[in-house]
Amino acid sequence: MSELDRQTLKTIIDTAHDHYFVVGADGQVLDVSPGAAAVYGMTREALCAANVHKLEASGVLKPSISLEVLRTGRTVQMMQLTATGRRVVAQAHPVFVEGRLECVVSRSMDLTDIQLLQQEYAVLQQRFSDHLRRNTRGGELSRVSAISGRSGDVSQYDDEGQRAEQREEQKEQDLLTDMGELKVCSPVMREIALLLKRVASTSATVLMLGESGVGKTAFAHQLHRWSDRAKGPFIEVNCGAIPESLFESEMFGYQPGAFTGAGNRGKAGLMEQAEGGTLFLDEIGELPLATQTKLLKVIQDGVITRLGDTTTRRADFRLVVATNQDLAARVEQGQFRLDLYYRINVLPVSLPPLRERREDIPSLVEQHLARLNTRHGRDKLLDASLWPVLMRQDWLGNIRELENWLERAWLSAPSDVIDNDSVQALLNTCSTNNANGLGNSFGFSNDKSNGIGITNTVAIDNISQGNNSLSEPAAEGAVAMPIPKLGPNETLKEGLARIEAQWLREMAAELPSTYAIAKRAGISQPSIVRKLKQLK
Repeated sequence: MSELDRQTLKTIIDTAHDHYFVVGADGQVLDVSPGAAAVYGMTREALCAANVHKLEASGVLKPSISLEVLRTGRTVQMMQLTATGRRVVAQAHPVFVEGRLECVVSRSMDLTDIQLLQQEYAVLQQRFSDHLRRNTRGGELSRVSAISGRSGDVSQYDDEGQRAEQREEQKEQDLLTDMGELKVCSPVMREIALLLKRVASTSATVLMLGESGVGKTAFAHQLHRWSDRAKGPFIEVNCGAIPESLFESEMFGYQPGAFTGAGNRGKAGLMEQAEGGTLFLDEIGELPLATQTKLLKVIQDGVITRLGDTTTRRADFRLVVATNQDLAARVEQGQFRLDLYYRINVLPVSLPPLRERREDIPSLVEQHLARLNTRHGRDKLLDASLWPVLMRQDWLGNIRELENWLERAWLSAPSDVIDNDSVQALLNTCSTNNANGLGNSFGFSNDKSNGIGITNTVAIDNISQGNNSLSEPAAEGAVAMPIPKLGPNETLKEGLARIEAQWLREMAAELPSTYAIAKRAGISQPSIVRKLKQLK
């Protein structure tokens, strides 16, 4: 073999994402890829010094696929269970030279994470099935009782159903008393919380999905507190806030003198700091492709190498990631690695926006109001007339926007009661809230009998039947146009939905992509996709 061929083979093995073994005709391991150490529980050096006969006898390889190829001289594919409890699918090929079998090259792929995802999905499906069964049991038993008249038999089933329902209610009650600072009242959020509590004790990677401000960080913190790693550190990293040039040194750490400006004592990276705890990577969709490759290697191999170092360190942390982007779409666009997407998409959890779980708004308002009172040493209250306004808004910025609005309202209220009069001037001059319906477009009435008023006009983007475009920003001196009237039997919600649908259709006809529509509308791209699907 020429030196070029030797170096080419070495590069392929050293950089492979799958786990490679090269085994001689006598069963001696000639080379393995670095990632095999995390799966088979032995260092690369120890594996290279071993023989597959002994590895199979000691249970490291159960069974050895290379031995099967040496016995049969044919390509073999099989499932293996490693000594570390990982389940892999392996494929091995014989290498012949002048008709003589010289060595075996095998490749294995870890299936454990995929199986964990399937198990968690099955648990979630079972949970929903049980919920539906409990909801329908009462009606079914009533019908049986009316037809048969055998109250004794039915009461037995009824008692069992009641006991099962009581057990589920007790589980939910136990959950609600162990939620820390999280406030969940809506059924969908309770289901999500129960799922996270159930998987908290495992090491499965969790992918938090949802719009900006829905509470992904708060749920990641709570998942850490529920886990067996609660006494370990919780390291939060905003992937979009670290410059690409500094990301590797910040995440992996560096040795003294590794680069110009490196500290004399070196530095442990954020991954090392998460030892025994949880590493939370927020906005993972912002990672550059080069950095994604390095992160994938850590996840696969389970080891970290500092900049300027030749030794590796074990990576012992629970990985939780979050994003407000559509990662599948970014994969299609070539902006996110497909293999990394599969690695982190073990247990996806989608947190719905606040407008789809309005039941949570009162508890969130009360919680943040209490924080503001404690921080500023006052005891302000929210006037009852503001509650209909708060409950009606879409809160496009979700919990973050709600909290920011409350803080502005708290600071602008001169008395200890936050009412319409105290916040009207603030909201009327706030363009962000005007766009979201908290300013003049929804308006506040001076009539305190109902606390809500509708203004007669609203300034919009010169929309007419002519050639003006929604894709253009409002020109200076935009005219005030009359608000469209409600239909005879149309509610306010239905009227707003009709106007929104009209705007979306016009933007979809004029703008080239859903990303452009999202930028123009000021909301996330997944929300635009969902809204456009609802129009079809």
